[in-house]
Amino acid sequence: MERGISNRDSEAEIDKIIAGVLPRRVILRTLLLFGPKTGPELRWGISKYNEVGEELFRNQMYWVLKDSFDRRINGVSDALLYFNLKHLEISGLIIRERSETEYKSKVASINPRKIQQIRQYFRDIVPLACITGFDVEDDKWRLTRLYQKLRRTRLLYNQCIDDGMNYTFLLEGLKSKISAGIPRNQINVISKKKMNYFAIYQHLRKKIEDLLQTHEVIINVTFGSRFFTIALTQLSFEYHLKIFYLDPQENIVWIKQQ
Repeated sequence: MERGISNRDSEAEIDKIIAGVLPRRVILRTLLLFGPKTGPELRWGISKYNEVGEELFRNQMYWVLKDSFDRRINGVSDALLYFNLKHLEISGLIIRERSETEYKSKVASINPRKIQQIRQYFRDIVPLACITGFDVEDDKWRLTRLYQKLRRTRLLYNQCIDDGMNYTFLLEGLKSKISAGIPRNQINVISKKKMNYFAIYQHLRKKIEDLLQTHEVIINVTFGSRFFTIALTQLSFEYHLKIFYLDPQENIVWIKQQ
């Protein structure tokens, strides 16, 4: 399990990796805002960043319509791109994999374990998603109350959880026993045969990585056996996620906020 670090330490770590080098900053901004990119796309982004400024660079429509813009790439050599991509890859901030469509190209993306740290570094705010583990039938009424509360509670950045993004992982056989007020498309069922720490960890990890592409994920440990609680806590440290629980008076208590 990774050692927990403060926001200030995290920002200092990323600052040290970027080291004032504009191409590194632009690469991270591009991958964070617009998802995985190939080398040519990143070269284009670096060349245009200074020309168009931060506001237009952040505009999704600008990237969608980029073919209608001047596509000349000035002052961005292959060596410059390779050196800075390699530096960010070695640092662990990004990962690079072979493109499925272009054999000779590699696609760069933000390391899922670092995406929330990088968002905090750039002060980017995205919608919230929540993950809960549930496998104790006696708590089913509290689960319903939790859903009701979270629909109207602003948790972070003056935001509630995004519509349809409050997910509960529960043990096979419990789905039919919980309230109809909990949307079924937000429930993920785990087979009893896989009721062990490693299987639960892998289920949760995959969902968290998917959600992190578009949302900040927060972790709820109000319910669940030791398997769910330990797995969710470990993942919160590995992916730098915030954790909370609901106390008996239905107050939200933050355990980890960085």
